[in-house]
Amino acid sequence: MKSWNQKQVKGNSLRLSSSKELKTMVENRRAFTLDQCELNVFETYQYAKNIALRFNDLVITNMVRGKKIMYLYGGEGFNYLPGETVIVPANTTMLIDFPEAKQDNPTQCTALAIEKQQIINVVNFLNERYPRVDGQLLWNLQLKENFHFQNNKEIMSLVEKLIQINVGNQPFKDALAEIAIQELLIRIMQYQNLTCIEEAKAGATQLSDVVAYIRNNLSQPIKVEDLCKKACMSKPGFFRAFKNELGISPMEFIIRERIRVAKKYLASPSGSIKEACYAAGFNSINYFSRIFKKHEGITPGAFQGIS
Repeated sequence: MKSWNQKQVKGNSLRLSSSKELKTMVENRRAFTLDQCELNVFETYQYAKNIALRFNDLVITNMVRGKKIMYLYGGEGFNYLPGETVIVPANTTMLIDFPEAKQDNPTQCTALAIEKQQIINVVNFLNERYPRVDGQLLWNLQLKENFHFQNNKEIMSLVEKLIQINVGNQPFKDALAEIAIQELLIRIMQYQNLTCIEEAKAGATQLSDVVAYIRNNLSQPIKVEDLCKKACMSKPGFFRAFKNELGISPMEFIIRERIRVAKKYLASPSGSIKEACYAAGFNSINYFSRIFKKHEGITPGAFQGIS
C-alpha cells in the first residue's frame, strides 16, 4: 500500500512545477487569475513547520498530493490529505506543517480565492429563490464549523473542473468559472446542511425529525409516505425540499445511513457480512454487496480486511 505522501487525487490533471519554475522549496506558488477568482497552486519539496498562509478573500483549498498538518483558529492540528477540501475565511491565518515533504514526494495543494461579492450573490440567490424549509433558517456558508470535507466526490469533481478552467485555454473562461463557482458554493452549503442535520436532535427542524425517524427504523422497510407525514409535506414538496437543502434524495440518504450502520458491524471483530446486511435493513446479501461497493469502492469482505 502506498504511503499518503505518494498519493494524489485520482483524475487530477494538475502538473507539478518544472525545476525552472521553482522559486522556493517551501510553498512555491503559481497563480492563475480570472475576473472573480484566483487559483493558487502551492508545492513544497522539503520538511517545514509552522508556515503561515493568509488570503484577503475566502479560499477553498484542495489537497492534491502529499500530506500536511493544518492548524486553524488556534485549535489542534489535523491531517490534510489528498482528496480533502478545507474552507478558510478571508484574513484568517493558516499554520501548516509538512512532515513528509521531500523532492521526490512533494506536497501539492490548490487554494481558490473567491471574491466576497460572488459569495454574497450566490447566498442571496438561494435565499430568494429557494428558501429553507424552516423559514427561520437562511442559506449561508459555515466558516468555522463543517469546514473540512473528506473525500466528497461531488465537491472534488467541481474543484477539478475549476482547476481545468483556470489552467486551460478555452474561450469564455471567466463565464465558465463563474458558473462552476456558483455550483461549488451551493454544493458546499448543501453538504454543510447535511452534516448539521445528521448531528441535530429530533425536533430541531422538519427534516431533522425525518432523519431521526429514518435512523430509528433502518432495520425495517421505510415508506416514503411515512417520511412525508413526518415532514408535514406533500410527496413532491418533500422530495424537492430534501434534495434542495441536503443535495441528495431521501432514498439516497437512507442508503447512506444503512451503509454507515453496516460499516459499524463489519468493523467489529465478531461482525459478519450477513449480520451487517440485515441489521442495516438490506434484504439481500447480493444487493447489499453491490450497493456497498458502489458507495465505498470495495466489497464488504474487503472492508472487513482493512478495518
